Amino acid sequence: MLLRTRITLIVATGFTVLMLGIWGATVLRDRVAEAREGELAIDGQTVLWREIVAFQTANLARILERIDTSSPFRIALSFSDRPGIAAAIREVGIDIDDPATYFEVVAADREVVFSDGTTNARYILDAGSLDRALKGEVLSGLRQISGSQVIVITTRTVELPGRGRAVLVLGRDAALGMERFARGISAATTLITLRGRVVASTDFRLWERAKVSITPRRPTAEQLLLDGRNYNVTSIPIEDVSGSAVGALVSLEDTTQTVQATAFIRQSAVAGAIGLVLLGVIGLNVFLWYSFRPLESAIDVLQALSRGDTSVTVGHAGNDEIGRIAEAVVALRGNVQALAESRRQRERVRRRQEVVISGELQALADAIDPTDREEVLALLAKGEESENDDELKRVARVLHDLSRRIVEQHTRLSSMVVELREALITKTKLAGLQQELEIARQVQLAILPKEFPPDARVAVHGQMTPAREVGGDFYDYFMVDDTTLGFVVADVSGKGVPAALFMAISRTLLRSTALFERSPAGCIRRLNDLLAVENEQMLFVTVLYGVVDLSSGKVTYVNAGHNLPYRIARSGEVTTVPSTGGMAVAVLEGFVYQQHELHLAPGDTLFLYTDGVTEAFDIDEQPYGEERVEELLRSGAADWSVAELNERVLAAVHVFERGAPQADDITCLTLRYFGGHGPRRTR
Repeated sequence: MLLRTRITLIVATGFTVLMLGIWGATVLRDRVAEAREGELAIDGQTVLWREIVAFQTANLARILERIDTSSPFRIALSFSDRPGIAAAIREVGIDIDDPATYFEVVAADREVVFSDGTTNARYILDAGSLDRALKGEVLSGLRQISGSQVIVITTRTVELPGRGRAVLVLGRDAALGMERFARGISAATTLITLRGRVVASTDFRLWERAKVSITPRRPTAEQLLLDGRNYNVTSIPIEDVSGSAVGALVSLEDTTQTVQATAFIRQSAVAGAIGLVLLGVIGLNVFLWYSFRPLESAIDVLQALSRGDTSVTVGHAGNDEIGRIAEAVVALRGNVQALAESRRQRERVRRRQEVVISGELQALADAIDPTDREEVLALLAKGEESENDDELKRVARVLHDLSRRIVEQHTRLSSMVVELREALITKTKLAGLQQELEIARQVQLAILPKEFPPDARVAVHGQMTPAREVGGDFYDYFMVDDTTLGFVVADVSGKGVPAALFMAISRTLLRSTALFERSPAGCIRRLNDLLAVENEQMLFVTVLYGVVDLSSGKVTYVNAGHNLPYRIARSGEVTTVPSTGGMAVAVLEGFVYQQHELHLAPGDTLFLYTDGVTEAFDIDEQPYGEERVEELLRSGAADWSVAELNERVLAAVHVFERGAPQADDITCLTLRYFGGHGPRRTR
């Protein structure tokens, strides 16, 4: 390839690289700009939504102020006159029959005095928010009241003569503010919950066609191509009155015209740049062709000299480049002769060096494995017998083979060192993990209730044996008041650390809920709603929760998918406690649980357990089963102490297993009622 052609190609390549660099910088700049625009869009839409919510809550606050200053309303509220309250609200201009309006009055005892719904049950505020409102705090913002319904609310705390404080709650459907938000940004807007359910949308058909995948808790801004049109998709998380995420506002802005205009400008700029580069490369090639003609003539002369033709002469003389080339040709002839003599001298030196190198290779071969050493020496001997083989090539082959063998030997040794090091690291990590799991097991056992204080009316004892270091079963018993004892046995789905964490959360929520929700059905319903709201891991827990009146022996209980407990009469008769038909907790939000009652006679015993007892397997894969449990209880459980009963059941299960590993967590809880007339002793 001619020099001028190479120069032209180099320059053309430089122009191409420059153009690609400029194009890449432009693309990078555009992406940075898009990311910045996305951040600005997220910030702007977040501010706009907060202003809209603030505007709506301010309007609701003014309406609540008018309601509070209404004398008919206060009079009707003092007497819990629901028709009077409704009439007074209508007088101040609130249409409580409007499905987009929500109004509720909750007294200090957490009873709903008035609601625009069909029942007196409270639907708007949860227990934590209601406590804050009763303390005088004004709550303003969003509130999710169902799986697919979000409203904007504000509260006002009022004082009622003779009844204490009451909380006024006024709300409006969040879809009204969302429509104003959509008009403000000129984009189709959709409000979704944390589970992806659509609460409201200004263009539901566009949302269905877009099929946007959104993470509601995280703000996002991205591009979408749909049916040949470009959309900016922006998602901002929205919070409720407690500060936690309740869903997201997703907007789809049509940017087709802007994208098309930008693409046209970019294409025009690229076409112009390519045209300028082509003109520059063609002009450079013409210039080099004209400038290199004398040099090409000198090159023809040098090629003749390389073939041994010394009769040629250079037709150009002078002090320019061609004249200096002619002088170099004359000097070249003398240098060729000197070079031939020097080559012969170097050949003799090279042969002496090859002999020395062969000796060093034989000495080096002694440092490797005996088998490899014999093969290397055989290769050296074979090369010496071959007279036609080049000595340097032979030495190079031997050196290459020897190097390969040394590298392989070093690699084997290095692999052994690495394996030993990794084994040591793995052993250290395993020891640390076992120590952490042991700490977690001790913490889990520490949160279980300790020995029940001595009481002449009742005796309670519980015991749990996890299948692993930590487990998912738990039991609990606690005094709800001076005459009421609460007790519970539960089994979380799965085993190990996830089940243990879910167990701790379930036990804490159940105990805290039971202190203000005396009804077992209501308590389990609230627990189910709390656990099912954000149960992304799809864990569930079977629960048997009940309360016993220590003065009368009446037991009220709820069975949420748990094993049926046993009732052991003082006479020794063993019967199962009827099921209440409830499903496991945290499976379905809003499920209504039923509760049953039974009466314990003095000396009667309740035995509660988890499926780790009946589903224990022996070495032949046979289950322990309910029949064996009933047979054991009939063999004298009425005469055993509550602690002895638990110990006998666990011992029977372990004997049945015959050394088989424990398949599941085993938990037992025994409660024996002695009657409500004996003296009560505490310590």
